[in-house]
Amino acid sequence: MTEENNVTYFKGLTRQEYIQKTYDIIKKEGIEAVSIRRIAKELGCSSSSLYRYFESLSELLYYAELRTLTSYINRLNNAEKDWKCAWDIYVGVWDCYSREAFKNPEAYNLLFFEFTNIELKKSIREYYEMYPEDIQFTNRFFFEMLQTSSFMARDFEMCKKCIQAGAIGYDEAKQLNRIICMLFKGYFKSVLDDGITDEEIEDRVRLFIDDVECVVYALAADMKGYSGYYQ
Repeated sequence: MTEENNVTYFKGLTRQEYIQKTYDIIKKEGIEAVSIRRIAKELGCSSSSLYRYFESLSELLYYAELRTLTSYINRLNNAEKDWKCAWDIYVGVWDCYSREAFKNPEAYNLLFFEFTNIELKKSIREYYEMYPEDIQFTNRFFFEMLQTSSFMARDFEMCKKCIQAGAIGYDEAKQLNRIICMLFKGYFKSVLDDGITDEEIEDRVRLFIDDVECVVYALAADMKGYSGYYQ
């Protein structure tokens, strides 16, 4: 009889317990340390019982990694206090996002690129039902972006604020949206493929934001109120 046969098949575990255990392992040892066998062993259940709640290990990892978004939302909330114009918002959101994405590339790749935005909206809602204490950290820009269907569409929600403020025309905003999203994907793929140290993140983010500002200055109709994000 195998060890797995000696444990209770279902054991009355909840979906949240699987997510919490997976998150704890990731936080302590990294995402590569997570396996179905490891989770089953630590929870004292059958490996097969996981599939009562999740279609795959990837889906479980997805839900566990949602907890990394709390840092992004906190960063948005803190940065928003200093935003005074539409370009502050546009560049500021990218600054906050890139800092967190470069710090947690595996998590952000899973959350924003491997799964669809529809799943993200659904899972965020479920997340707050399981962890209501975290709802205090919600941010309006974050949830506005969740109402769209793709990575580029999320950025265009920020572009719309610039259009409404008269800071850029519609056609130029579409071009801005396309260029900046492709630019970020290039930076992000480099971080994901080659890795990055904590000491390198600040310089990489500033380099990315410098490039963002070059595009903004080239396409904007009005830069009134904006003198550079790091000024």
